[in-house]
Amino acid sequence: MIIQPTSLAAQLWAGAASGTTAAADSWRVGALLSARVMGQNDVGKLLLEIGGLTVEADTAGTQLPQQFQVRVLTQGAQPQLEVVLGNADERVAMQGLRERLPLQNGYAPLLGVLAALARRPIARALPAPLRAALATLEATINKPAEVSSPLGMKEAIAKSGTFLEAHLAEPKRETPAADDFKAALLALRRTLAEIPAGRPGVSTLSRPLSDTPPPLAQRSLVAQPRAAELAVTEDDVDGLVNQLRSDTRAALSRVEIAQLESQPHAGLWMIEIPVAGVRGYDVLQLRIEEGEPAPGEQEGPWTVGFAIDPPSLGAVQGEIQLRTPRVSVRLWAQHAETVSRLENEFMSLRRLLEKSGLVLDHFACMHGLPASTSAYSAVLLEARA
Repeated sequence: MIIQPTSLAAQLWAGAASGTTAAADSWRVGALLSARVMGQNDVGKLLLEIGGLTVEADTAGTQLPQQFQVRVLTQGAQPQLEVVLGNADERVAMQGLRERLPLQNGYAPLLGVLAALARRPIARALPAPLRAALATLEATINKPAEVSSPLGMKEAIAKSGTFLEAHLAEPKRETPAADDFKAALLALRRTLAEIPAGRPGVSTLSRPLSDTPPPLAQRSLVAQPRAAELAVTEDDVDGLVNQLRSDTRAALSRVEIAQLESQPHAGLWMIEIPVAGVRGYDVLQLRIEEGEPAPGEQEGPWTVGFAIDPPSLGAVQGEIQLRTPRVSVRLWAQHAETVSRLENEFMSLRRLLEKSGLVLDHFACMHGLPASTSAYSAVLLEARA
């Protein structure tokens, strides 16, 4: 489809095309520009914002998405622009993100309820099927010892929920892995749906509202602290079940966002792994990215970003870059004492890498957390709003 802007802002277009405005470079033939639909004017022409300029166009009989891209075909006072729509897979993924973003939240609220039930007798008051589903979910949570070895970390990534459907598609696998986090969440959601609604007027338990940023590929990782511990009694059963419904739905939406944001064809994976800690559960966030190999190299570099916020350390973020055999490690810690503790492990880290045939090329640990980039795309901002 071709868009040909008409009278509105014609002078701005002409100026851009002739090089008399700062936008001249962006309007060169062949350039890709972001566009969005703003509405219609009083004569039925479509109002568009393209490359920062507001224009009107005659698009009778056509249907445009809310957000899209255009390619500049010709310049002049009324340039021609070709609409460039994403492929079917991209459109499906974007629709999936639109549906899940308003529902998602971090794992911390659900894991906080799970931790509270493990230490309080109220668990005995829950229906037996729900207790079984919660036990299955708890069994999928990794122990620290399990994620401290390469093989254990590989298994933890595999059962994080990000790869559930891929595993189901394997010819030899007939049922979902019993220890897959997303499979356990789906089973818990089914169990909760079968439990009758509580007494009228019973609301969810009172606790601080949380809005954990979603795991988007184009924004920085944000460590998830533990949720405040719930003080629940047997009188709170209905409220607790309602809370579990909400938290399970939010956690499932978050897993699905990570799946949609992972791009195996581009060498990018977004993964979150629940880890058992002392008197509670933490969440290890990972961004794994495979780079393109340089000329003459057989494999490209790997970059692993991570974030975690256990009570004993506070928020810690890091970035590991591997270009075999050289490794570069950068760490950030919220607390100064954590910086000291991490720096004291420098020699141990070097020895571990040497045993694997790797060389620690650079190591730095900084006090404070890196600035979080708010790199939501306009489409996702609109979907989340």
